[in-house]
Amino acid sequence: MALALIGSWLVADFLQERDRIIAESSRLAVQKSQLMGRSFGDTFLATDYVLRDVLGRTDLAKDLVYPHPDASTPSRLDALLQEKVVTVRGLSDLVLLNGDCIFVAVAMYRFRGTKSRQNFCAATRVDPGQSLRIQYMPQDQSLSSRPVVLMSRMVGSPEGKLLGAAMAVIDLEYAQQWIAALEVDENDVLTIVDTEGTLLARNPLQPKALGRRTSLPPSQPSFAEISEALTFIALSPIDGRERLFGMSRLEGFPFVAIVGLDKTHVLAGWQRRAWQFTGGFLVLAICCVVALRAHLAAVRQAEAMRVLATTDVLTGIANRRHLIDIGNRDFVCASHDGRPLSVLMLDIDKFKSINDRWGHPTGDRVIQTMAQLITTAMRGQDTGGRLGGEEFALILPNTDAAHALTIAEQLRKSIAAAEVLHSNDAAGMVKFTASIGIASLMQGDSSFDAMLQRADRALYQAKENGRNCVVAADDLMPGSKTMQSNAL
Repeated sequence: MALALIGSWLVADFLQERDRIIAESSRLAVQKSQLMGRSFGDTFLATDYVLRDVLGRTDLAKDLVYPHPDASTPSRLDALLQEKVVTVRGLSDLVLLNGDCIFVAVAMYRFRGTKSRQNFCAATRVDPGQSLRIQYMPQDQSLSSRPVVLMSRMVGSPEGKLLGAAMAVIDLEYAQQWIAALEVDENDVLTIVDTEGTLLARNPLQPKALGRRTSLPPSQPSFAEISEALTFIALSPIDGRERLFGMSRLEGFPFVAIVGLDKTHVLAGWQRRAWQFTGGFLVLAICCVVALRAHLAAVRQAEAMRVLATTDVLTGIANRRHLIDIGNRDFVCASHDGRPLSVLMLDIDKFKSINDRWGHPTGDRVIQTMAQLITTAMRGQDTGGRLGGEEFALILPNTDAAHALTIAEQLRKSIAAAEVLHSNDAAGMVKFTASIGIASLMQGDSSFDAMLQRADRALYQAKENGRNCVVAADDLMPGSKTMQSNAL
């Protein structure tokens, strides 16, 4: 009976372990796809900078003329493109197009005067200003007779007329060489596809599959709809093997990085242990040892999660619970030893309008920048953390009200001087300010929470005073000396 109970418990534990292995392997696949995507995306990010630079050095109206009456102009543009094409690995050509999509200048291949076959060339209207288009061009449609990815930064008039474009040609052979250099276990697969499902690169290589379109299982969104990390288990449409797939979208570009871990290989260890269990009591004892090791690993993981529980996920600084714990500890020490203690409470001004105007990704960047500025301002003894939303606190041990005011004012200025890159516009910068309330330890304070409440009232007064200013809680008490700092 005891053995049966132990056996039943082991069976249940084996099933849980199987689910855990699958879950951990799925997370690993996603993490690998994110790393692969960031690395692959560096080429396109660098290429986009090159295209912007080329357009910045080109007079669209005067230079992008074909044929050009001044022969020196095409030569100058060719030289510029030849200088830039070698600055990014993987570029096989750079081209300047005029409003009729005619090749006006080229870096490598001599296709001047040829009309581009890109989709936007047949469009009746393009987006005003600069916009980025990326298109896969198969071998039979490519001028170089090689499969390529065309990355074009177009310039449109306010009326939607194409004024010109700078185009980069990325040979897919480079993408294949890049992905082939990555280490991959047997029967695992690494893949790059575009958002239309076209297979651009694969490790291990299957030449017949490159350039073909693939699709996700019916239960999953399309490649174009992927906006965040995705994981699932499915049969590969190329070789029919069941894999744990992790995929992530390249930020800012229409590509998806995919990592597929062979399910049989992932569960090979678990399957061996399951077969050994059927062998008898000896195998059962071995499985108990394995289960113990798994338990110890879970304990270590739980301890690691406990540490993570003290950190705010978005900013990486202390979360509210950890901040309050440290504040209570510092309050007890300061009260017992008669040492000064101050706390700053900070709130990003008009944060809702930032989210409404620029979007939540930009709002998150503002919060992250705020946390970085607080971390920079911290001394070795200080503790900064996020109370929630756009509200932060900074605990200053051994700091009286005057020194706290100095620190708060310096921090306020650094926040007002900061700029955050807009999440959807590489040229747009978002500025923001913060209001700060200060509370220093007083004889009547019964707890750290009492100090926080006074700091919160001071913060509220800073908001009432016009924002972007510092107010000490002592200022709000009758007969106190003014310690307010205002940016206006």
